[in-house]
Amino acid sequence: MIKNNLNKKLTCIILLLLVIFLFIHSTFADEENILNDISNETNTMENNVSNSQVLTLQEQRKQVQENLEKSKEKLEYVEDELTGTLLQIQTLEEKINEQQIKLDEINVNYEDLQKQVNETQSKLDRIQEEYDKKDQMLRKRLVALYKSGTMTYLDVLFNSKNIIDFISRFYVIQKIAQYDYKSINELDKQKKEIEKISNELKEKKADMKIVKAQAEEQTVVLTNTKTIVENHKLSLTDSEQKLKSEIDAYVKQQEELENLIQYAIYGSTYELQYTGGIMIWPTLNTSYITSSYGTRLHPIQGIIKNHDGIDIGGSMGDPVYAAQDGIIIYSSFNNGGYGNMIMIDHGLSEKGIKVVTLYGHGSKLIKNVGDTVKQGDIIMEVGSTGNSTGPHLHFEVRENGLAVDPKNYLSN
Repeated sequence: MIKNNLNKKLTCIILLLLVIFLFIHSTFADEENILNDISNETNTMENNVSNSQVLTLQEQRKQVQENLEKSKEKLEYVEDELTGTLLQIQTLEEKINEQQIKLDEINVNYEDLQKQVNETQSKLDRIQEEYDKKDQMLRKRLVALYKSGTMTYLDVLFNSKNIIDFISRFYVIQKIAQYDYKSINELDKQKKEIEKISNELKEKKADMKIVKAQAEEQTVVLTNTKTIVENHKLSLTDSEQKLKSEIDAYVKQQEELENLIQYAIYGSTYELQYTGGIMIWPTLNTSYITSSYGTRLHPIQGIIKNHDGIDIGGSMGDPVYAAQDGIIIYSSFNNGGYGNMIMIDHGLSEKGIKVVTLYGHGSKLIKNVGDTVKQGDIIMEVGSTGNSTGPHLHFEVRENGLAVDPKNYLSN
């Protein structure tokens, strides 16, 4: 009986110990699971952050790629829309511009020749007038000598009353002789000069006839070309006429933009000395060129065949830096074109070349006209204003108003 009671108590103790062991094991297991869960969540968060950064870069690249694809699609669309007639009109209008420039040059040459002819004629008339006066005086003297008979200078001298009278008469005769000799030489020189100027005048008048004929011929060519263009325009469909109007508006816009740029450059009166040296990259170093300087395809085929600067990809709001020291000569928005634009005058180089940089398509202008800037100062923020398919910076370098390859100035 006692033994059975002991066995029951021992069994209860064993069961109790077993329950306690299972409880402790379960607790440690839960803690381990919790730690594992926390560790897994931490790793997940880190991976999400890393993936977020990767996605941001991927999104930026994707955005740039999408912009390039849009430009390409737009180009292909416009190329399809540009019919043979429109291309002929465009080619002819380019010829008209060239012919007009040539005609203007001929007219300027003609006006210059006309001015030379007038000046030469005035000079000839003046010399001829002087020649006629001296010639008339000399002729009168010869007539007087003829009327005086055979009297010579010796007769005048020998008829002197005394030595003083002789000397006086000799002096007068000598002066008269010198004057006559000088007059004859001057008349001879003037006669030769008159002949020379007369020949020059004849040549210039002959040149004027040639230039005038060239102007008339060029005018006829220009008029005929314009007539052909007008005839082609009459055959355009409604859609072609609409596209032609867009092209004309775009060309006019580009001309106005170029005039604005030239006005800002040559209107700058700051006496600055360009120190030379390498210009810094005008935006973030992580950005890269999406469109190079020089000939390129443009969304409107054949209208702009030369890209005056470089396009640098970027994100909205990226900083734009002054590439070199200078003074802001333009800071404003222009309709179409480069949108928000800034221009910096860097001064004259040792060779007398005026160096100016241009920054376009900004989302925000930070510096104003007249502000002095140092290399690296933030002047505006990257944007997509004006004629732009996405956020980027258009950067130009101009020498005496003419665009040159920015790579010649940039450090990278």
